[in-house]
Amino acid sequence: MSRPFLVMFTGLLLALNAFSCDITLPAFWSMEKSLGAPIEHVQAVIPVFLFCSAIGQLVFGPASDAYGRKPVILTGVALYITGALIAAAADTLTVALYGRALQGFGSACGAVIARALLRDVHSGPELARTMAFASSVIALGPIIAPLVGYGLVVIGEWRGVFVGMAIYGAGLATMTLMRLQETNKSPDRGAIAPVRLANAIGRVFANRQSRYFVLLSGINSFAILSYVTNAPRLYKSAFGIEGLAFTALFAATGAGIIAGQYINARLISRLGVMAATRSSALVLAATAITIALLSHLGVISLLMFAALMLIYNAAFLVVMSNAVSLVIDPHREIAGVASSTIGFVSQLASSLLVFATLPLFHGRLLPWSLGMVVVTVIVAAAIMAYRPRTEH
Repeated sequence: MSRPFLVMFTGLLLALNAFSCDITLPAFWSMEKSLGAPIEHVQAVIPVFLFCSAIGQLVFGPASDAYGRKPVILTGVALYITGALIAAAADTLTVALYGRALQGFGSACGAVIARALLRDVHSGPELARTMAFASSVIALGPIIAPLVGYGLVVIGEWRGVFVGMAIYGAGLATMTLMRLQETNKSPDRGAIAPVRLANAIGRVFANRQSRYFVLLSGINSFAILSYVTNAPRLYKSAFGIEGLAFTALFAATGAGIIAGQYINARLISRLGVMAATRSSALVLAATAITIALLSHLGVISLLMFAALMLIYNAAFLVVMSNAVSLVIDPHREIAGVASSTIGFVSQLASSLLVFATLPLFHGRLLPWSLGMVVVTVIVAAAIMAYRPRTEH
């Protein structure tokens, strides 16, 4: 199995959640009209998906340690496809959300096993660099997914979006069957025993570095999930932008993720993982403060906001990618559990925070940007305060 294939395949797995969220954004207004549901309820298709994905990560990570990576990927993808088809056939938002929940649970196999695959074959700075390159595939999600979603809405309204996700899942299953080699050479069937699982999770939290960045990832993930969930309403309420114009601008800001991942790889090579993470956390907080200040003064324009969000996306991905590698690096023998733990905490915390803050923001730019200032300043301060044991 070649390294280019491994990077591409793990990148597609890592992108599964982001793709499955971003592709639905152009469908919000179509779902509102077709299903007769308030837009605030339609927005729940994103946090419901991620909440169930968080729970699934506690299952798929240990299962991949016990039975191998390949069979668990295939199981998860099968659930993902089934959930997408249920949502596509739904005649009420409730049924669509049930399908979305199953889809989210199945999608958990993506990120958790992608991280474990990389940890099976890499460690240390090489793990961080490979994670950065694999994560660069994620960048295609925010760029391509909204455009694909808009095209599918034009062709088949909102139902076409869910059919498109089922096709994505079928492609992953085909690649797994035909190209992926098993990287878990010593499956441990006892890994899924409740006591063993609890002990393994305890080992992750017992490690100072892993514990610190697991908890931090939950706060940091909210910084981007809140933007994605609120984006259609933010652009419409603040700038009067919707439809294709919104889709194109949202996709354009996703280019920051591509830039961020390549910058991250260079920063890691020159400065190390922690220095790259610290500098990016400061940029993330500074960008959020700038957006809030310009919004408060009433001088922020559409292009200014899009440019700042491009920087915001780049900084977020650098921080998150490195946080993941810092969590799982000390745990090669339980890479699946370590990956599950960070996925569970980050997605559970961020999805619950999004649910809690939707009524507060109401799709308005200033309240949303002030919320992001609070979150990003906390993240930056925590990262700046952290000192690895080897630093003096």
